[in-house]
Amino acid sequence: MKSLLKIPFLLLVFISAFSCRTPSLSAPEYGKMPALPEMDIKKVYNFRPVGNIKNREGKTLKEGRLYRSGHLFKLESRYFETVENLGIREIIDLRNSKEIARKPDHLPEGIVYKNESAFEDEGDQLDQARKLVLKGKVKGDDAEKRMLDFYRNYVTEHPEVIRKIVTEILESDTPVLYHCTAGKDRTGIITALVLTVLRFDQETIVNDYLLSNNYRQKLVDKRLRLARSFHFIYPKLDIGVLEKLSWVERAYLDAAFNEIHKEYGSTDRYVQEVLGISEEKREEYIRKFTD
Repeated sequence: MKSLLKIPFLLLVFISAFSCRTPSLSAPEYGKMPALPEMDIKKVYNFRPVGNIKNREGKTLKEGRLYRSGHLFKLESRYFETVENLGIREIIDLRNSKEIARKPDHLPEGIVYKNESAFEDEGDQLDQARKLVLKGKVKGDDAEKRMLDFYRNYVTEHPEVIRKIVTEILESDTPVLYHCTAGKDRTGIITALVLTVLRFDQETIVNDYLLSNNYRQKLVDKRLRLARSFHFIYPKLDIGVLEKLSWVERAYLDAAFNEIHKEYGSTDRYVQEVLGISEEKREEYIRKFTD
């Protein structure tokens, strides 16, 4: 299973960093935008708060506690004060060591930085994956399958790391920002699990997940237009691969939750057995993060 996981993960990383766009082969699904303050931090993509949403019990997720984004390699010093004013004192980086080495976060002093990667890129697989995509060895249908496999495996392959990430977020006494490369897949799964612990319904969880398409729309449209314009350079490249890996899709997140139900029977059991959160602790987190 691990060998199957490495390639989709690496393709995901590559496309997140380098992909571009043609007009959509299939229009992406967008989320319904909640009433949240604008986060105008240039060059940091998909930066947004998670808040102002209601759970099944009618409680509202507190604003200003949870933030998510893409990598912070291009975070300019002029925005350090913005980050500090949000109260963010802890960063959880979900990327692997090679991603971080290539594009380390640029952070204000005093920020607690933690790296919690569920998977590592062994050898030169990232470069190999990039070559496979450019040579047309990976097709759109195959990319979709690999993405579905990635989501299924992410929630079950390394439970101890997933448990640690979710616990660190929920145990933080100050606002916390967590991110991966594009802030959409690994970050999206972790957000979905945090919201599951806090008893948010599935449609609300999916909506927050789909918002990555809203926040990344201009970036993805621009990159995929460039891919179309310069397609003659890599004529064998399947634009469908870029489509599948640039947007998030409801089916991807569904695959993760379907795997949870398949392996554990319910999300409640997953929360208790995999995330190690008792019912008493869960209620404590709900009180902490909701009004």
